[in-house]
Amino acid sequence: MKTLIFTFCCATLAAPVMAQDAEGGSNLPVNTRDDAYLMSADDIDVVSATGEKIGEIEEVLVNADGVPAGFLIEFEGINLFEDDDVAVPLEALEYNGTAYVSKMTEEQLANLRPWDE
Repeated sequence: MKTLIFTFCCATLAAPVMAQDAEGGSNLPVNTRDDAYLMSADDIDVVSATGEKIGEIEEVLVNADGVPAGFLIEFEGINLFEDDDVAVPLEALEYNGTAYVSKMTEEQLANLRPWDE
């Protein structure tokens, strides 16, 4: 009798696992996308509206919920011996297929408070 009860309990617990395997082959995440659409934003050029390079993307910044909220741009500051990093909102840049075009002028970016990690 104990063997029958044990067998019944095991079968009851194993049924959801078997159903998952039968439906999808696994209960692990499945990568169904082609990774060709992914690229790193690190070091992509940031250009002015006239196409002059003014810096490059250093990092993508996320808010407290983990949602992308801005970019950290590294650009040549007033002191040419060091690079300054500034944070700008996502809306400040527009991707044109090869670079991010700043909707802000270089002077406006230079007037932003430097980002200190």
